[in-house]
Amino acid sequence: MGLFRVYSGKAMISGLIVAVLVLAGCGENDKPLPEVKAEDVVKQFYEYISEAKIRGGHLLIREAYKLTSSKESRLSQAKFIEIINKYPSGFMADVIGAAVNGRHADVTVEYKVASMFGAAHTVRTDIPLNVDEETNTWKIDFTGETDGQDLATLRKAEKAENPPKTQEAIQAEQTSVGGK
Repeated sequence: MGLFRVYSGKAMISGLIVAVLVLAGCGENDKPLPEVKAEDVVKQFYEYISEAKIRGGHLLIREAYKLTSSKESRLSQAKFIEIINKYPSGFMADVIGAAVNGRHADVTVEYKVASMFGAAHTVRTDIPLNVDEETNTWKIDFTGETDGQDLATLRKAEKAENPPKTQEAIQAEQTSVGGK
């Protein structure tokens, strides 16, 4: 019996250590991913665009715009519509695959573009997406601002490059600008 108590005590301590380590490891990247898969968001995005090119009008293009990270890319809806209006009539894209890395994803799509040599040329490209932390939904990085990185990593890098200024530094800047 005494031997059992020693081992069960060690097991309980080991269990507590594991629990503490697991809880300590929970961070921003441990949040659940959105229910809708990244590739489904891209598929819906291109379906809206394809249908808009067939039907005309801007309603479906506006729906596609809602699937982009417009706040992060600083892309206005008017500019987005202007870009999409330049897509050829009958434009269609097929989702080929997806790679999810934490809260960032790259979805590979394939589409055809006209060629001046006759046959259409097939283009394959990756569409970056990031999870919008407010809505926990995948958002398409339409302008490619994140360049293969998730937003949390980019923000940490920006803070490291541009540390907050001290009050003395701000006053020195104001003095030097005012003194010129």
